Amino acid sequence: MIVRNSLSAIAVFAFLLGVEAQAQDTNPNGEAIKPLWELCVVGGGIYTPDYPAADKNSLRSLVLPYVVYRGDILRLGSDSIAKGVFIDNDFTELNVSLEAFFNANSDDNNTRRGMPDLDYLGEIGPQVKIKFGKLYGGKIELQLPVRAVVSTDFSRIDRRGYLFNPKFYYQRQNVFNSAINVNSSIGSSFATKELHQYFYGVEPRFATAVRPAYEADGGYLGSAITVGLSYSITDRVRAYAGGQVGYYGGAANEDSPLFRQKVNSSAHIGFTWSLFQSDTRVRSNR
Repeated sequence: MIVRNSLSAIAVFAFLLGVEAQAQDTNPNGEAIKPLWELCVVGGGIYTPDYPAADKNSLRSLVLPYVVYRGDILRLGSDSIAKGVFIDNDFTELNVSLEAFFNANSDDNNTRRGMPDLDYLGEIGPQVKIKFGKLYGGKIELQLPVRAVVSTDFSRIDRRGYLFNPKFYYQRQNVFNSAINVNSSIGSSFATKELHQYFYGVEPRFATAVRPAYEADGGYLGSAITVGLSYSITDRVRAYAGGQVGYYGGAANEDSPLFRQKVNSSAHIGFTWSLFQSDTRVRSNR
C-alpha cells in the first residue's frame, strides 16, 4: 500500500486502532466522565490484507494528529471517524456515521498486477445499535450499519454500491481492576454487485492466461472476528494492540481469479497521546 495523502488518512488510522479517550474521571454521582474534546496524536502500524480474500498483506504506519469531540449529536474520533447521533438511550442508538479504509497499489500485488489500483474507500450511512446491557462485566450490543460506499484517489469519487455489516460487539473496561480495556466483535458483511465487482471483477482488457475475465455478483462478502486491547500507560497516553480474522468461504465470488484465500488475518499496534483537553466533561458513553 502507498499512502498518497497522509492527512486524509488521519481518521482512517484512528478508526482502525479503535481510538478511545485517554482521560476518564467520575462525577459526584459516580458516573464515568471524559473531556468534551481532545486534541491528540495517534501513531502505530497495521498489517492487513490488500482486500478481502487477498493472498497478500501490506504494512502501513502513521504518526498524525486528530480530534475527539463528544457532543450531544456530533461526535468525532471515538468509535468512528464522525457520526451524528439522533437517538441514544439505555436500549438503542441511531446514528449516521462515516468510516474509511486504506488503498492498495496493484503493482505491489501479483494477483492484481496490471489492473487499476484500489483507491481509498469511504462508507457513510445509518446505523442502529441495540443494547443488551451487561455481560461478564462488560456491555454487549448488536450493531446494524447500512452504508453507501465510495472510492477516491483524491482526484475523483466513484460510487461502489452498498454494504450491510451486522455484528455483535462486546466491550469491557478495567479488566481485573486494571487499566486494560477489551473489545471484540463478530459479524458478517453483505454487499451489492458494485462493491463485489470492485474487489473481484476482471474486465476483459485486464484478463491474462492466469486471470480470466470475470463479472462479480452481489451477496455475501465474508465474516470476521476482531479482538482489541488497550492499556492506559498514563492518564493521557494509551497503547493499543489487536487483530482480526476474516473467513470468506461461501462468499458470492469465490470463483473469481482475484479471490485467493478463504482466511485472512490482520494485526495492529499503536498509541494515542492526548495533548490538550477541554475542562468541560461529559458522560463517557459518548
